[in-house]
Amino acid sequence: MSGETVLIVHDRRDYIEFLMTRVLSPKGVTVLIAQDGEQARRKALDMAPDLIILNADMAGGGLSLLEHLREQGCSSAVILVTRQGSLEGAVQAMRCGAQDYITHPDDDEAMRRAVRRALLDRQARRQAMLVTPTERQVEHEIHDMRVVSAVGRRLLSTLEWEKLLPRIVDAAVYLTAAGEGSLSLVNEATGELRVLAVKGLGEEEARYLQPQPVKRESILKALKSGQPVRGYSRTEPKLSYLHVPITVGDVVIGVISTGQKAEGRPFDDHDVNLLTALREYAVIAIHNARAYHAMEELAQQQAASVTAPPPEPEAAEVAEVSPEALLQLLQTQGQQVREGLHTAAQLAQELRQQVALVESLAARLDAQEQVIERFAARLSAPAEAAEGREEKREEPSPVTLPPDALLQEVLECLSEGILVSDASDRVLLANSAAARILQKPVEKLVGQSLAVACTDPRWSKTYLILKAAARLGPEEPGSEIEVVETPLTINEHIVYAVFAPLLRDQGEWQGAVTILRDVSEEQMERRWRDEFMAGISRDLQTPMTAIMGYADLLLEQSIGTLNETQSHFLQRIKANTKRMVNMLRDLIGVATIESGALAVSPEPTEIIPILEEVLTEIQPQLTDKDLTLERDVPDDLPLALADPGAVHHVLTHLLANAYKCSVVGGRVAVSIRVGDAEELGSRAGELERAIVISVTDSGGGIAPEDEDRVFRRHYGERVIVPGLGETGVELSIARGLVEAHGGKMWLESRIGQGTTFSFTLPLTEAELPSEG
Repeated sequence: MSGETVLIVHDRRDYIEFLMTRVLSPKGVTVLIAQDGEQARRKALDMAPDLIILNADMAGGGLSLLEHLREQGCSSAVILVTRQGSLEGAVQAMRCGAQDYITHPDDDEAMRRAVRRALLDRQARRQAMLVTPTERQVEHEIHDMRVVSAVGRRLLSTLEWEKLLPRIVDAAVYLTAAGEGSLSLVNEATGELRVLAVKGLGEEEARYLQPQPVKRESILKALKSGQPVRGYSRTEPKLSYLHVPITVGDVVIGVISTGQKAEGRPFDDHDVNLLTALREYAVIAIHNARAYHAMEELAQQQAASVTAPPPEPEAAEVAEVSPEALLQLLQTQGQQVREGLHTAAQLAQELRQQVALVESLAARLDAQEQVIERFAARLSAPAEAAEGREEKREEPSPVTLPPDALLQEVLECLSEGILVSDASDRVLLANSAAARILQKPVEKLVGQSLAVACTDPRWSKTYLILKAAARLGPEEPGSEIEVVETPLTINEHIVYAVFAPLLRDQGEWQGAVTILRDVSEEQMERRWRDEFMAGISRDLQTPMTAIMGYADLLLEQSIGTLNETQSHFLQRIKANTKRMVNMLRDLIGVATIESGALAVSPEPTEIIPILEEVLTEIQPQLTDKDLTLERDVPDDLPLALADPGAVHHVLTHLLANAYKCSVVGGRVAVSIRVGDAEELGSRAGELERAIVISVTDSGGGIAPEDEDRVFRRHYGERVIVPGLGETGVELSIARGLVEAHGGKMWLESRIGQGTTFSFTLPLTEAELPSEG
């Protein structure tokens, strides 16, 4: 798509740079920038860009700007980006002619896909005069299905019953260009169909309909037949209607209805398809909302039963209660508790099933988007061919590729190796990149068993793990595994392989997709970078140490007397030089971790004395911020098999982080305990028992989307993570030291309450359980 023009309308410079470097630079497009509404309006109308990436959250409102541009005749494709997405926003954006509505604008891959789709749509619209009516209809249907996809995703994020049902009706009315709509659901207790949400009806009619059972024959016909019903009203011949049943399996649970098609036109097959697609989202959203509502009611009931004080019986009544009656009462209460737990378990199981359904639907949506992209590309192909015929009549018409060949062409465009296998493990498709990485010709790979496509033993082992996990029941351990990844060594090349299953709707194994990426050059470049950084850091340490030595000599006033100002300046020089030395040591530590050469010297170690030493060092800083120190440390703590210096380093960084991010007058808590593998789960690693050390702060907490950035290794870059005190490489080094012991480090955080960093250390052999 080289040569296209893209206008970025955003008020944040860092996001503009993100789009230019991570999303648009590989495309070779011309980029225009506007940081306010007036600049955007002028450039959009004067320069007519092919695509506008518009911030919906900017001052003045991105949607208002889009409406104004459309009124002025601007026909550019538009992608709206927002961090505060809503169903209403998505619907309004599509009504204004936006090609996409992105609620995760920092996902570079999602943005690249959106840009590709929008530019393909733009190319197709440019050649509208050369497109046949049939192709134009397909293009219109593709756009509508994209709208359904965007609206459906917003429905799935709504759990409040009162908001969900009106949103479904709003979406149905908008998609079918109807004047009114309603949603009716079957009452589980009475079996009656009742209207629960309406749009476009008068207040009196809506008030009359909603509490009453449905009696309209056309709606009841859709309920009984389980098939869409459409036609015209008998009493009002110009009033068309469409009813689509909401089904779960073979059971009809309700009906989505629309009426009063614009200009008295009838509802057609396309309208039926749109409402049928919307129904798929509505079924899952309704089930999720019901399960969520049931869980809330159960939680409220259990909370009420726990907090409600029992009535105080009179003395005479107490005297009359026999032991047998008391035992019977306890048994009855116990049975009620068991029934409540059983109900909660059933609801939890239903929620898990819904999560699986949503994930399956998301996978199908991704596949649908890929099909849409291929349709859009094929729509633009005839138009480009027609242009070529105008310029050069003797050129032959382009040949339309069959689906398999088209897919193979797409795979050949990828730099990653791709293998697609069937249920019997036979490789069906392989691209040239996979042949190059595996060093086998494509002809030899296709038809071969996937399990033996690579000689590295980790290949077959990882693939068998994926197949075994796919066949497990939803409650069995390991069933949560969806994608597995493993490093491989292929003729001295380092390759990462990712295996993902292809499952039918019922979870039946259908095959697998394998993605291969050669990271040899990346690792070589990283090693060179780390060696360079470590060398520079070691060279700089010598003059820094000399500066600190001379500063100490001057501060001792052995050469001459200093006044107060001179002494203060020297103290600042010494403090900043010491800080620089610590940063250089951190850089050397990161390079050591990256190279895999980090070494520790474990020995039987008492953790409590090391903790006391670190607390003594940091106590003045805690006092300055009026922080309360809370400790939960047992007296009989067993010995750890650890490097004392490394443990001191880890505790220092964790307590420094807690101090920096805690509010004045808050608290810092330290706890130590012994945990076993069953309690710790995957955090135990290969340890049967371990010492668990936790440090808790009273900061603002770390958002879930920022948690994966906490332990990243940032070279000199001060990456700000809200709720985190340390912003360099300190926590990365701390985790590297813990992992060098065979332990794990993780965090648990709650916004507004604080964060807990925990890590494990192995026990000495004397403390491990004996075998046999």
